[in-house]
Amino acid sequence: MQKLAFSLNKRTLLQKRAALINRLITEIGTHSWMSQTRLSSIREIALKLGVSTATVSNALRGTGRVSSTLAAQIRLEADRRGYVPDHTARALRTGKSNTIGLLVPNIGQPLFPAFAQAIERAAKRRGLAVLIGDSQGDPHQQDFEIRTMIARGVDALIVIPTRGTTIEPTDVPVPVAVIDSAATTGNVAASDHREGGRLIARHLLELGHDRILILAGPENSLVARERVGGMCEIFRQAGAEPALRYSDATFEAGSALGHEFDLSHFTACAAAYDALAIGFAIAAGDRGYRIPDDISLTGFDDLMWAQIVSPPLTTVRQDLEAVANHALAFVAGETEASGIFPTELVVRQSTAGPSAFAKGGRHAE
Repeated sequence: MQKLAFSLNKRTLLQKRAALINRLITEIGTHSWMSQTRLSSIREIALKLGVSTATVSNALRGTGRVSSTLAAQIRLEADRRGYVPDHTARALRTGKSNTIGLLVPNIGQPLFPAFAQAIERAAKRRGLAVLIGDSQGDPHQQDFEIRTMIARGVDALIVIPTRGTTIEPTDVPVPVAVIDSAATTGNVAASDHREGGRLIARHLLELGHDRILILAGPENSLVARERVGGMCEIFRQAGAEPALRYSDATFEAGSALGHEFDLSHFTACAAAYDALAIGFAIAAGDRGYRIPDDISLTGFDDLMWAQIVSPPLTTVRQDLEAVANHALAFVAGETEASGIFPTELVVRQSTAGPSAFAKGGRHAE
């Protein structure tokens, strides 16, 4: 009897589950959240606000001549209704995927996730999705990622090239925007890396430094070359000949250099990347050197760690939003011009005038 009762209970449960599934299927077909979202169309938003569907479409994509006030009202109404663009329908209608491929040289390096976020924000304003690929510092992987993205139907590519490589736009069957340096073949958008280097050099000279170590980063990097070129230009104009040392642009490389040099020979160290500077700072601290009392230190990029390391790092900030937006505008056909965007010196507590102690060498009497 117990076994029979158990079988009946199990059968009843299965029947109830089947009935529930059938009811859910019916509801999904008629009154589901997904159906309600689909019904919140551009046409309904336009009717509600008394504007044309083209105006709504332009406002949601960030294109066309729509006032900022009206665009904000349209986005607010779209959010209230839970509007989601129907990318599949648009792709069938236009023959485009509305997807941009973004290829970075190494997603593990801290600058590139910040770049990816800036690109994604710029893409969302245009109603576009972003597919991200990682070259992992390998030219062959870079070529593979480009072919893979094209095979997946991206409408355009934004590429931050791996060091020592160039991207020829004529070799790629979709629009390509290269983000690197002004000296890079096919460059579309870049920060003014050379001027950023000049800003660092002027800052250190104004503080009174004349014995400078430059952590120059990779010798085959056009970005690093621009940054270091700007520094050396200003230092040499002032009669100061800096010492240059090339390496990878990593924390580990900075740490190794911080342990290698006799730091008493220098009053300041200028690194071509924040990662180098932070690794150097940790090594210098391990050896008993104090920043900026014994040696001033600067970086470049204004990564998150530049603000939280002790002492906070004087560095150069890129306008990633401006660079990203210009690259998107280029591949979207909104502009045919390339753009170089200003950099900004961010002065924090890692730089100060050289003390008499530092000027005479750390072990001076």
